[in-house]
Amino acid sequence: MKKYIYILIIIAGIGTSVKAQQFSLYSQYMHNKYALNPAVAGTNDGLLVGASYRQMWTGLNDAPSISTLSGHSSINDNMGVGAKIYNISTGPQSQTGFEATYAYRLDINDDIKLSFGLSAILAQYSLNRDKLDMKNTDDVALNNGAQNLIVPDANFGVYLYSKDFYFGLAATQLVPLKADYKNEHLENLQARHYFAHGGYKYNFSDNFGLEPSVLVRYIEAGPLQVDLNLKFSIMKTFWIGGSYRLNDAAVVMLGVQTDNIMFGYSYDYTLSEIGKYSNGSHELVLIYKIGGDSGVSMF
Repeated sequence: MKKYIYILIIIAGIGTSVKAQQFSLYSQYMHNKYALNPAVAGTNDGLLVGASYRQMWTGLNDAPSISTLSGHSSINDNMGVGAKIYNISTGPQSQTGFEATYAYRLDINDDIKLSFGLSAILAQYSLNRDKLDMKNTDDVALNNGAQNLIVPDANFGVYLYSKDFYFGLAATQLVPLKADYKNEHLENLQARHYFAHGGYKYNFSDNFGLEPSVLVRYIEAGPLQVDLNLKFSIMKTFWIGGSYRLNDAAVVMLGVQTDNIMFGYSYDYTLSEIGKYSNGSHELVLIYKIGGDSGVSMF
C-alpha cells in the first residue's frame, strides 16, 4: 500500500506542483512577492525577512511540504539585493536550494518605478532510497538511482510598481536540467515557468482597505493556471481574504500585522482529483521588517 501512496503523490503531486510546476507554489505570494519575482528585491522600505511553511494535501503520507526563509533590502536609491533558502520535500525526493539576487531600479516618474532582477541559484536534488518500498517491484532505475545531484539555475524578473499598484513578469528555472541520477532511464527535466502578477490597493478610509490581485502561471508543455485573489484589511491591523485557483483550489486567508510584523495563515480546499484523498493544504507566513517607514507594506 505504501508503494501506491508514493505513486499517487509522484503522479499527482509532481504533475501539479513539483514536475509540471517544479517552482514552489504559494497561496500567500502577495505578502512576500520576492519569493515569486527576483525584481521585487529592494522595492520595500527597510529589510524584509520572510519565513513560510506550506504543507500540501494533509492526510496523505509524505505529501509535499515547502519551507522558505528569505530576505531582501535596498542598498541605495537604485539597487536591491536578496537571498533565499528553501526546501521542497515530497516523500523520498527533496530539493534544497540557495538563491542570491541582484536588482536594479529606474524611476519612471515621481511615483512609479521599474525594477529588473536576476537570481543565481544552486540546488541540491536528493533521493532517499530508504523511504522507497521496492520489495514488490522490478524498477531497476529507482534502485540504482543516485542519492544527490547539485545543479545551477537562474530566475529573471521585471517589476513595475507604485504605492498603490504593482505588475510583474518573471521567468524561472532558466537553466535546462537533465537530472539523470546515473541511469539513462530516469530523467527529471525542469520546465521553464512564466509568471504574470498584478494588484491594486484601494483605501476606503484610514481604517479599511481592499486589495484585489491576480497571478497567471504558464509552464512550458503544461497547463495555464490563474489565481484570483481579494483581500480586505481592517484598522490596518487585521486582514481576511480569499483566492480561487482555477480548476485547482479555493483558498481562505487571514492574518494580523503591526508596525513591523505580519503573520498570515491560509487554507486551500482542493478541488482537483487529489482532493478525494487529502484534507487540503495549510500555509503559514511570517514577515518581519527592520528599518524603513512604519508599517509593513504589502507592495
